[in-house]
Amino acid sequence: MKITVIGPGAIGLVLAGSLDSKNQVSVLTKPEAYEKLKQNGLWIKERNRKRKINAKIITEIDDSEIVIIAVKGYDLDTAVNLLHNFKGKVIICQNGLKMLNLNLEHSNDIYAIVTSMGAISTNNGVTEFKGTGRTVLGSLNNVKKKRDEILNIFSKNYFEIYHTNNIEKSIWLKAVVNSAINPIASLYNLKNGDLKKEQYWYLVRELLAESREIARSNGIDFNNEPIELAEEIIQKTADNYCSMLQDIKKGKKTEINEINGILHLMGQKQNVKTTLNLEYLKKINALINS
Repeated sequence: MKITVIGPGAIGLVLAGSLDSKNQVSVLTKPEAYEKLKQNGLWIKERNRKRKINAKIITEIDDSEIVIIAVKGYDLDTAVNLLHNFKGKVIICQNGLKMLNLNLEHSNDIYAIVTSMGAISTNNGVTEFKGTGRTVLGSLNNVKKKRDEILNIFSKNYFEIYHTNNIEKSIWLKAVVNSAINPIASLYNLKNGDLKKEQYWYLVRELLAESREIARSNGIDFNNEPIELAEEIIQKTADNYCSMLQDIKKGKKTEINEINGILHLMGQKQNVKTTLNLEYLKKINALINS
């Protein structure tokens, strides 16, 4: 199939690398990055191996059947603007809750991927795959088609994607877990594994509990899933820095507004406590602006 991945970042390139053996893949980048990426190519590293991704580098969507949006949450609106003439399938892979309200003018089939795999963008056009994690795909607008059609476009080179009938719950679950792991690790400059130390694990559990109540007030029930997933992610990515801290270290914008900021707003609408989400939202934004 002809597939375009919007976003040559860490996860976008892993997705492109999982697609290029079965499909004609293009990676859409910003015009200012085009020449450098065209010259250097797109690469994926895993342990001591490095291979070139077989993908065309473009700046506009051209003749695609599927478009995958793999940009930061704050760039979702910009990516959507590129789809005004596109009538095929759309898959979104990003953090936060913003995608839940996505509407496209051509009533496209819309899917979402939720993943906890680890990847780091080492420099322009190079991603380092750090390890697999729970990855699910499901329909965001009740697509009534065979689920295998969309699952089978991916190879199993880096991860395996499973189907879920409730992608909304998976999106909320990841947002709730990220709402604790990302700001606490970022504020205290920690590797993920350090979050299990007593003084930090208490903070993680406290913030998870608040975010879980915000989800519950919006009709999403988890039981113990947020704690279990947080422990799983921390264990599997113990030596990694979370994506938010990576962005801070690079002087880039973070997704704090798209994660804790949206949770705060959604909690306020339901009249539930959002004190900790607001606190970490302010602290991370202050850290970025300092």
